[in-house]
Amino acid sequence: MAKKRKEDRIGRYRILGELGRGAMGVVYKAEDPSLDRIVALKTIRLGDEVEGRKEYERRFMLEAKAAGKLTHPNIVTIFDFGEEEDLAYMAMELLEGSDLRTRMRKGEIPAMEAVEIALQVADGLGFAHETGVVHRDIKPGNIMLLERGAVKIMDFGIARMRHADHKTSTGMVLGTPRYMSPEQIGGEPVDQRSDIFSLGTVLYEMLTRTMLFAGDDVNQIAHNVANAEPAPPSRSNAEIPQIVDFIVARALKKDPAVRYQDAYEMAADLRDALAEMRGRAPARERDAEATHTQKLELGAGNLPLAPAANAIARDTRLPLSRVFDSEAALERLALPGKRELLAPRRVGLFRRILRDRWPRRLFAAAAAAACFGGLIALG
Repeated sequence: MAKKRKEDRIGRYRILGELGRGAMGVVYKAEDPSLDRIVALKTIRLGDEVEGRKEYERRFMLEAKAAGKLTHPNIVTIFDFGEEEDLAYMAMELLEGSDLRTRMRKGEIPAMEAVEIALQVADGLGFAHETGVVHRDIKPGNIMLLERGAVKIMDFGIARMRHADHKTSTGMVLGTPRYMSPEQIGGEPVDQRSDIFSLGTVLYEMLTRTMLFAGDDVNQIAHNVANAEPAPPSRSNAEIPQIVDFIVARALKKDPAVRYQDAYEMAADLRDALAEMRGRAPARERDAEATHTQKLELGAGNLPLAPAANAIARDTRLPLSRVFDSEAALERLALPGKRELLAPRRVGLFRRILRDRWPRRLFAAAAAAACFGGLIALG
């Protein structure tokens, strides 16, 4: 007879409290006495039915092995996994923050912040895909927002190695329908491009505050995923540049062959979009890029003088026309009776010979040749 498990312990971990519950198990806050650290302990009940237990156990252990390979700043770190009686468990880093779904419920996410979040998720997915792991359930609830803008992908709970089965033993597709790709919701084999579609759906929702493929039931959602063509996000928010419309449209292509083929490729476009948005943003919205105000001295006619060159160079990313106000110069040019503002006199030949080195040398050479020719003629 198996030894009864203590209620306050799972394996070597001491339970400190409950963090949340899901469809497949409970997540606890726990202490690892061996390493003296606090972890999040995800558990799944294996069940009493032999066939069902084997399937659950297989899925959970596959998750642990796949996720354990992923060491990346944008992916939650897995420390350990194991079994105890009717439970399988996995210890992972405890994240302090809130998930993206909670953040979206609190209010609108600025477009620049939404692109930054999507960029970090794309970087994490790119690394996972290189390792051979497809997440299969990218959604706001599985994206954790930490302090100082860091983003981590959570719960590779239905992650699969690419050569593994793509459906459960009962033929059920795995994932959250509203964020599934068309091939995933149709029960077809999926690869990394399915995660890219799901990320595009999440990005669209952040930008527009609209659930892209909402529906009353799974069948309606499946129909919308397979057939609905979303409007460009810029129609809902004029601050969104066209490059973001392009990224979303390409990520949400129904045909995987014309979708982004690589999450890193999508991340590169998101970086370009973020750079463009930062360049267009008002100075007051830039972090640590405060606008410098300079008091201008007044010149003749109480008109302001142009700022010094070093003042202009404080923000070299802006073109000169956006930093230097030329209206004052134009007003000075319009003032009558200013001799110094008249067009300069035409420079004559002799002045050029006297002032410019190369014309002077040319003239001297021509004069010497003329004298030499004259001497020969006279001789």
